[in-house]
Amino acid sequence: MIGALSIFLVAIMLMLPILIKTYEERSILDYKKEALVLLHNEKESYLYDHGYEAITKEIVNGRRTYLLTFDGEAPLIKLCVHWEVPWNKKGKVCGYAKK
Repeated sequence: MIGALSIFLVAIMLMLPILIKTYEERSILDYKKEALVLLHNEKESYLYDHGYEAITKEIVNGRRTYLLTFDGEAPLIKLCVHWEVPWNKKGKVCGYAKK
């Protein structure tokens, strides 16, 4: 009985770091997926609305915060979305828009 319990505990202890890393990577991919959607929406707004006067724009979506930056001069502009996940890892995705 004690031998089976110790084998079970060893198996759990070996699997725990793998499960934690998998959860972290899945969260990072969720942030990136949401950032790509935001980038697409902001690019569409820039192209078809009046454009933006601000160089940076903070977007809060639920508990997540993204920073949208604009760089360049009309007609070609570079839009980037920056974010930081809870494990102090930073991410960035960029796209270009030509008006």
